[in-house]
Amino acid sequence: MTRSPTRRPRGSKVGALLVLCLVGSPLMALFPVGIWTAARALALSGAIQWVLLLAPVIVGSILLMMWLAARWLEGSGIRHPTAIAALVTATAMAVPVVVAYLAPAAAPLPGGLTVNIAFLSGAITTAALGACLLAERLPPPSPPGLLAAVAVVAAALVSLPLLSDLMRSWAGAERSREQVTGFEHTISVLDHPDWTPEDVHEINGGLRITYRHEDGAAVHVLSWGDSDVLDPRGEGVRTGCDFPGVRCRETDGAVLMDRGPGTPDELRVRLNDGAVVSVVSEPDGAPTGLVGLAPDLRRERPGERDRLVESVTG
Repeated sequence: MTRSPTRRPRGSKVGALLVLCLVGSPLMALFPVGIWTAARALALSGAIQWVLLLAPVIVGSILLMMWLAARWLEGSGIRHPTAIAALVTATAMAVPVVVAYLAPAAAPLPGGLTVNIAFLSGAITTAALGACLLAERLPPPSPPGLLAAVAVVAAALVSLPLLSDLMRSWAGAERSREQVTGFEHTISVLDHPDWTPEDVHEINGGLRITYRHEDGAAVHVLSWGDSDVLDPRGEGVRTGCDFPGVRCRETDGAVLMDRGPGTPDELRVRLNDGAVVSVVSEPDGAPTGLVGLAPDLRRERPGERDRLVESVTG
């Protein structure tokens, strides 16, 4: 690209490419975001026919952006300005679609989806044209620089869903770590060799740890703040038992709540220190029944929280 017969200095040509990649490409990538927002607003308002009229506007706008990019490159003395402009424009149009539908968690920057779409578009086009420049500098016979740029763009678009999965897993692990380590009260655990903690969520001021049985069934163990559950009269374990359709029965010092068919059962146990722990089954129930889990419920021991973090983030 830089081996141009014009007398323009090499630095101005590289600068033109950088402006197109770092400014033009992010701005072009915002166009599909705006079109999607407008089309969604029209569809929600019932003006479906206006959505169809957007098609020629979209095509015309894309061609105009490509033409403007080509004229910019041509005026800067860049070889193959139309091909490069087409590559940059196509990349700027493809990145929002891939990110929105296939890689929503690919967010290397804070600020939301729009900011990351603009950043990724600029980064990918810069890397692609950088590969193009390097390929042009290789001794002959060397592949055309545009082929190297196309290969970089294709590889980046294919990698975005993988990056999204990795970032989602990392974010989930960090969120679980913060929820466990930041819980200000003692955590109740299910101490049974057949049950393994695998997930954690904050819920209504408490901490819910999901345990998975070796046969695939799951139960949720809920730990509540001491100020909410320490009740010497024992009313905490029977809260909600007087609701319509709820049946409660006491068994071995625990209360088993049945809210009807198709709903998860709940076992409430008051531990020796007065704290209440709830065990909620999935709608299909626990394999051995919730009552059988009551003896295996206890409060966490000193230093056990670190092992719990490793279990739910591993």
